[in-house]
Amino acid sequence: MKKWSLSLLVVLLVATSLAAQQKTILFDAAHAQTAGNADWTLDEDSCGTAQRFPTPDQAGITSSTAETYWNGAHSAMGVDLVKKGFHVESLPVGARISYGDNTNAQDLSHYNVFVMPEPNIALTSAEITAIRNFVFNGGGLFMIADHAGADRNSDGIDAAGVFNALMGSPSVFGITYNDNSADKTFGWFDDHPDVNYTTDTASPIIWTGAYGVPSSSKGLGLFGSSTMTLTGAAKGHVWKTTSTHDTSSGVTYATSTYGAGRIAAIADSSVTEDATNSCGHSTFLGYNDPSYDNGLLVANGINWLANGSGGGGGDTTAPTVSITSPTNGATVVGTISINATASDNVGVTKVEFYVDGALKSTDTTSPYSYSWDSTSVANGSHSLTAKAYDAALNVGTSAAVNVTVNNPTGTDISGWTVTQANATVVYTIPAGTVIPANGYVIIARDATKAAFQTFWGVTLASNVVYLTTAGAFPQINGSENYTLKNASGTVIDGPTISTLSSANESLKRIDPCTGAGVTSNWNIGATTTATPGTGAGAGCAKGVVINEFSDAAGTGNFIYEFVELHNDK
Repeated sequence: MKKWSLSLLVVLLVATSLAAQQKTILFDAAHAQTAGNADWTLDEDSCGTAQRFPTPDQAGITSSTAETYWNGAHSAMGVDLVKKGFHVESLPVGARISYGDNTNAQDLSHYNVFVMPEPNIALTSAEITAIRNFVFNGGGLFMIADHAGADRNSDGIDAAGVFNALMGSPSVFGITYNDNSADKTFGWFDDHPDVNYTTDTASPIIWTGAYGVPSSSKGLGLFGSSTMTLTGAAKGHVWKTTSTHDTSSGVTYATSTYGAGRIAAIADSSVTEDATNSCGHSTFLGYNDPSYDNGLLVANGINWLANGSGGGGGDTTAPTVSITSPTNGATVVGTISINATASDNVGVTKVEFYVDGALKSTDTTSPYSYSWDSTSVANGSHSLTAKAYDAALNVGTSAAVNVTVNNPTGTDISGWTVTQANATVVYTIPAGTVIPANGYVIIARDATKAAFQTFWGVTLASNVVYLTTAGAFPQINGSENYTLKNASGTVIDGPTISTLSSANESLKRIDPCTGAGVTSNWNIGATTTATPGTGAGAGCAKGVVINEFSDAAGTGNFIYEFVELHNDK
């Protein structure tokens, strides 16, 4: 059995602890970081293609290792971060940006910080979603842009444009690069040394950073920079020397928060590059230039992204939202508009509408509304609420609005038709006609409801809908039968059996479930046996059927002819 000395065990335990605490940084090298004269990589064994693990292995780096240990123009930054205890890798050309994909060895979930040095290829929608989710769930993102118009591969988009597309409009991080090469104030400028620092003494970039406080004379060395405009959660740390510090514009170094994650952003890649590369590119002394505090300020940002909290602004103010209509206690019928107003100290990104706690619709544009079909719920009391979100994903919830849904129960037969044959007459049922469950629709020829009830000796109940056709339908003279179709022209019921050629009779259906053309399914009698508005068979929940039709005996009594429908539900 091998025996271990106590001192060796202590060394092993300390090494294991340090390894467990080590933060891992992934440098993007998959988006044309070597286009043109650029060389924003840690190391390239083959010109133009960074490999995942820089060589020689970073385990060989000591406090005295030169940045030429690797040969990319971000080697000074990479070697310095390894000296500070970080592990670094590159995302090579052809690798994927994903989040939560276990099939991807370089899924962002495996890293603490994702550094994107001046990407020159537009991100796909899938990549944008992955990066946002990475940050929202606690990851750190460092965005390194450059002066407006720095389109290294001439594909129509520069790094500032790539980042603005990543953040969206309004920016979900509260940062927007001023990407306009014609803007001489902010679009492209040299500004060195830039020591226009924030006065916020809690700033982890300037005043409380892990690696020290920058000098009052060095600051950032900006050589062809743009600026940023900030909203919401974003916070500035350095401003262009001609801008007013602690304002929202003219920012050259910013941080922000998003969900549980953090973002840092600078506006010039000169800050992070170095003058060495092995591929003949034109790169310049930046990160390790002794004239400036570039390396210090960037390393403070990396440390804050990987370990810190605070200092990034942090919009914690939730939007306010209220439902303006319908009003609390209202009774609603059919399709109604639910309207809401919302406001936020920065800006509302969306409003969600809920019915009884279930999300029904999302509106991203004011005025906010949702067209709700109340027939989709049961009659009775229902609760309406709205939620408003801002770019920092703060959410405000409205007070509940309680409404009573009171839709007619039954079947809407608007636009349905009843066709009479052999003398063809077609009647179209008017819009808004709903036949109640276990109720009736009477289609009468040419009599008022009062006169109809008197003639037939009935009082029509509340479950009976009475329609009069001004003499158009029915026209019973003998041998007529009837067919019912829905608004799409589909046959619902019929044709029925026909009346006698003399027509002077009443036909009442026995069983709604038995075919309308089956003679034995009808009781046939004199007109005086008609029972409009009552008498339907038990049924089987078949739906709407033709239930009765009757001539009206006697001179001039044709105006009391009718066809009756019954809703077998």
